[in-house]
Formats: sequence, structure tokens, C-alpha cells
Amino acid sequence: MHMHSLAEDVPQAITNVLSTHKWRARKQLIDSVFAEDVQFWHLFHDCKNRRELFGVYQMWGAYNFWIDVKYQRVIPDKQRLQVVVDLEETTRVWWAPHTWILIPLRLNLNVILDLQEEANGELIFTRQADHIFWVESLLEINPILTLWVGPAFMKYIRPIAGSIYAQIGNAIYARISDAPGHAKPIKAQEVGFANMETDLQKAISVAYGGNAFARWNMSQSMYADDAEFIHTFFTVNGKHNIFGAHNLWISLMRKSEAKIQRLVCAESQDLVLVDLEQRYWPYLWWPYLWWPEWAPLAIWVHVILTLEDAHTIKVRSL
Repeated sequence: MHMHSLAEDVPQAITNVLSTHKWRARKQLIDSVFAEDVQFWHLFHDCKNRRELFGVYQMWGAYNFWIDVKYQRVIPDKQRLQVVVDLEETTRVWWAPHTWILIPLRLNLNVILDLQEEANGELIFTRQADHIFWVESLLEINPILTLWVGPAFMKYIRPIAGSIYAQIGNAIYARISDAPGHAKPIKAQEVGFANMETDLQKAISVAYGGNAFARWNMSQSMYADDAEFIHTFFTVNGKHNIFGAHNLWISLMRKSEAKIQRLVCAESQDLVLVDLEQRYWPYLWWPYLWWPEWAPLAIWVHVILTLEDAHTIKVRSL
């Protein structure tokens, strides 16, 4: 196989590597699309070359009767030669008891692929990183294995939790803004993103590390009125409630900060992937009661931003 298109050939190559059960065919395919010194990171292994990567795929293929791949989104970035795909992988592992009663295991994965262009114009993979969304996988797309409790949680409990979360955050803000000596928030003069990289970094720094008034102004300028914020454990609708959710979370912290680790922009410019490293110093985390300089808690977050073009560009969903 030869890869030339980021949007079409790259997902097809990954599908072929996973779905084939002929080891010679898989070996030939991997040799043609992966660099010799390719890196392959996964929660359970870290490969440093193509030979090790082939061994991992070969073992995973041997574990399964059958593997199917369904792509939820593909984000190609020509400028950085990166492709990020969110996919649903359906597996039938032969040694798992549920497989023998015809219940497959479905996994939500985020796969990050770095590529390089060869002299002949073909593309090859230089790095692959697989991240499994365990909570979504167990609660959302495996209803039988969770006795339908998972889908019920995702559909009914998340909106209720998000509403409560946002109301508390907005109440905290209302109390602060009415307190004597506090400056009132001003209406943001700039709306949307003029430069994606610099403006997005500023917005994220404010959302996860700024003061409440700066967060309010950011939410009003960067989100559409009907924006939707989808989190693993809650969902929030409307930019006012999105602000409340952010405000409550930050109010629980002594200090917080966020740094962009990866930014991938789709060719259509209406979809952006941001991988964040967030650091938190919570009030109620017991080590800080005795050691304030204790190392912070670190969380890695995978964020998908859907954008819309009106007279400006605004974040529509997160």
C-alpha cells in the first residue's frame, strides 16, 4: 500500500493493519507504511522500531477472532504532517468469556499519527500513539456489559450533573461580582479567534488559570450562544453555563494552569484538536495542608473544538 492522502489513505492503512489475519500480508503492509525507527506508544507497551510494532499488531491479531474499525472523526493537518483519528474498535478476544456468548468488546480510541514525506512523494508513519477512552468505552458503547446502566448514565445523569455544576459555578461568580471592591466584568471587545494558535493558548490559560472576570469575558467572546460542552461525567449547554462549569472547577483549586501539548487543525478549519496538560493544586487535597509546595496533580485532556464561521469564528462545542 502507498499513502498519499492524509484524510483517506492514512485511516485505510490503520484499518488494514488491524483487520488482516494473514501475518505475511500484515508484515508487508507494515513495512510499506511505517518507518524503520517508528515509535509506537500505548498504555501497555512502548515500541521503538518497526519490528517491535509488527510484533504487537501480530499478537493483537492473534488474540482476536475478528476486529472491526469504525471512524468517528479524522483530523488531517497538512502543515504539521499529522493525522488524529477518533475511532471505535470492535474486538472479539478469544480468551474473554463474553466473546463466547457473542458479546464483543468495543473500545473508543484516540490515535495520533505523525508522518513524513519520502522523496517519491509517499507518506510513512514515524510515530503512533494510542489512547483508550476507558470511561466512554465502558459506559457508552458496551451496554450489555454494563447492564444498560452506562447508557442511562450518559443520556440522563450527565445533563442533570452539568446543570447542577453550572448553577453552583454561576452562583459563586454572582457572589464575587457583587462583593464590594471587586471590579465589574467588562464586555469583551474582540470576538472569536484571529490567530488559532496564539488566541487558543490565551483562551485556555484564562479558562484554567485566570480570574473569574477574565473567564467570564472569555466565555462570552469565544463561545456561541448555543455552544455545547461535553465532558465524560456531565454535559452543559449555553456559554453562560459553560462559564459556570469552568468557574466551579477552578474555584476548588488553590492554583491551576494549562499548557497545550499538541494542536492539530483540520484542513477545513472547522475542527481543532487540542491535547492539554492541566496542573492543579486543590484546596481539599490532604498533602497540601502540610506541604503547600507539594507537586500538583496533573491531568491530560483530549479536547475537540468544533468551530463555526459567522461574522467571526466561535467555539461551538467542546
